[in-house]
Amino acid sequence: MLQIVLRALGAENGKYLSHALNNVWLQCGVKGEGEIFILEKLANGHVALACIGAETGTYLSHAFGRLWLQKGIQGEGEEWLLHENSDGHISLECLGAEKGLYLSHALDKMWLQNGYQGEGELWLKEVSINMAYEALGAERGKYLSHALDNVWLQNGIQGEGEIFVLESVEGGKVALACIGGEKGKYLSHGNGRLWLQDGIQGEGELWICHYHGDANVSFECLGAEKGKYLSHALDKMWLQNGYQGEGELWKEYFR
Repeated sequence: MLQIVLRALGAENGKYLSHALNNVWLQCGVKGEGEIFILEKLANGHVALACIGAETGTYLSHAFGRLWLQKGIQGEGEEWLLHENSDGHISLECLGAEKGLYLSHALDKMWLQNGYQGEGELWLKEVSINMAYEALGAERGKYLSHALDNVWLQNGIQGEGEIFVLESVEGGKVALACIGGEKGKYLSHGNGRLWLQDGIQGEGELWICHYHGDANVSFECLGAEKGKYLSHALDKMWLQNGYQGEGELWKEYFR
């Protein structure tokens, strides 16, 4: 599974496929969880697009010849055939009764096009998104920071030091990459401590991102620290045994 956003190409370039407000539409830019889908690769080689946030549990559906959000995967109406070209651009073809129709953003609307006609059915699959993370609870107003080559809590967003690139990795895992002065480094829990590692060396730089609704997330460690969570409780940065509450909760902001 991968967390992705789908950017329209052609005349609608800069708009993104959205499931926000429990609808299927084009959003100008990435505003929040409503533009994030989980790309699920199914055993039969097909894919499904699962929603997160308020629409968690629903899937992008083409059943009955229309675009909508279906609860769960009920059949081929929620399955798609993903075509990818040499530029990494993709198109999504319907299966089942709508086979041969494609997910289209042509004419600045979301619909199903008969066959692949061109850029109106072409999307850019992005797996990296710029984010800032605000601590909740007693530390509200402070942000996860990698500035000064350290991991700490900064009062407000002061610059690139509070911006991370959320990179989606196969298997539902994520990595948090730094920008600015620490570019090339990743937030690491390796060796049981929080620090910045040069590149992704292994599971010590990978996390499971849990969504709690309202753009609130928590980060669970993998590898030797599995079961521990990224915590800002007691006004410090550390690894907490299990998810205890707001001390392990962060609000994400798209940058």
